[in-house]
Amino acid sequence: MKKFVAVLLCVLMMLSAMIPAAMAEDMVTVSLYIPTLAPYTEEAIQKVQAAINEHLAENYGIQTKLVYIEIGNFEQAANLAMTTPELDITCYFTDGGQLANYVRNGQLIDLTDRFEAAPDEVKSVFTEAELKASSMNGKLYGFVRKYQYGGYETVVMNKDIVEEMGIDAASIDSMDKLGEVLYQVHEAHPEIYTLVPQSSKDMTWIRPYIRSVGLTTFGFLNNADHGELTDTQIKSMFETDSFRDFCAYTNKWYNDGLIMADAISNTREGSDMVTAGAAFATLHNADIDPLEMFYPNTVTGGIIVDPMANCADIGNLQFGISSNSAHPDEAFTLLCALYTDAKLHTLLSFGIEGEHYVLNADGKAEYPEGMTAENEPYGGFTASATYPNYLLNPVRATATVDDYAATVAEWDDSVRVPAAFGFFYDTSDKGDFVAAYKNIEEKYRDVLLTGTVALDDVLPAIQSELTAIGFYDVIADMQAQLDAYLAEQA
Repeated sequence: MKKFVAVLLCVLMMLSAMIPAAMAEDMVTVSLYIPTLAPYTEEAIQKVQAAINEHLAENYGIQTKLVYIEIGNFEQAANLAMTTPELDITCYFTDGGQLANYVRNGQLIDLTDRFEAAPDEVKSVFTEAELKASSMNGKLYGFVRKYQYGGYETVVMNKDIVEEMGIDAASIDSMDKLGEVLYQVHEAHPEIYTLVPQSSKDMTWIRPYIRSVGLTTFGFLNNADHGELTDTQIKSMFETDSFRDFCAYTNKWYNDGLIMADAISNTREGSDMVTAGAAFATLHNADIDPLEMFYPNTVTGGIIVDPMANCADIGNLQFGISSNSAHPDEAFTLLCALYTDAKLHTLLSFGIEGEHYVLNADGKAEYPEGMTAENEPYGGFTASATYPNYLLNPVRATATVDDYAATVAEWDDSVRVPAAFGFFYDTSDKGDFVAAYKNIEEKYRDVLLTGTVALDDVLPAIQSELTAIGFYDVIADMQAQLDAYLAEQA
């Protein structure tokens, strides 16, 4: 009798394992394409996929296939897959114009009606700005990655010198005040660079002096350091007032010996030089994480340019559904779940608890004992920036805040967007023009931003070259479309 019961229990266990598997075979499988920022082993991917599919079967009646592609090859691979039914949900990057290109080419499904019919739990995830950043012509084509967006301009300074000279770092909230400190440090420490570019020859990443318009690389608006972003007159980068003002500071500082003489050929990171004491300061963009956490022996100044963003900042990474998807309804179900289901998203981005990460006594996520970024097999925990909604994940043990969702929400509320936010300009028939403008920008931008060359000395030549490529005709057309767009928004 005992033997019979044991056999019966064994059979029942086998059947219970087979039933979900059989059910899963009848479910629709939705592919999810994600770029990688860290190494993943195939074994780890399959383990995580199996755990995700168990959760999806129980809660949504669908399955998924995870397709990871190295980020440098992702755009080409995704474009190819979008011509087939193999790809359902894909990540894409808008700062390279992919959203506009995909929409023009009919590669993404219009999600407007599906989103309107979605539960409030889904609709409440996104701010108005986020929805606008993933829309074109009033139609929604994807969901933006939930992340802090935009940034403010500040200065990162060597801590030893700040303390030695009694500098009030927080009071440095303008280029004028920064200049006063730079001259003082230059006199006290002529043996080091006073100010260096943020990275290589790039004086600053944030572009505090302009905002690009409509995801283009050639139309810009003036910025306001601490004022309203109401300017709607499109110009070239070189002709905006804010660019001129910025370059006037750096040119004077360069001529007075404050900026490294070979800035235009620099190959080092500015923060590294500041940390090492080879330089006093570098301009830097920042957001919710304190820069001192990343750069030892440094002190951060005040806010020189307020937090601000444009479409490319807010929606620089999005997820949408391919127009060739054989299962658009199921794909939308999975897409919504990725932004609302904490267990699902944590599985996808961190992996399996106890194997790829653990929760410490405070409930924060960290590597299992003996595991590091170098030997953890599922790379998501190492680099989760390409996942849809990291605010659903447990807070990492290394985080500087206890509640990222609340912190990011507060941060995003402080970020301003220009009046032209949400406007797109079609450049699909202007490939030669865009390339020609890019050549002009690359020729002059960095020598002007580093102060190596004075803007007044080269502006006539720049304007002549802009005229030659038809820049002002394109800008006139772009301006007319922007004015019409703004009139519709009023």
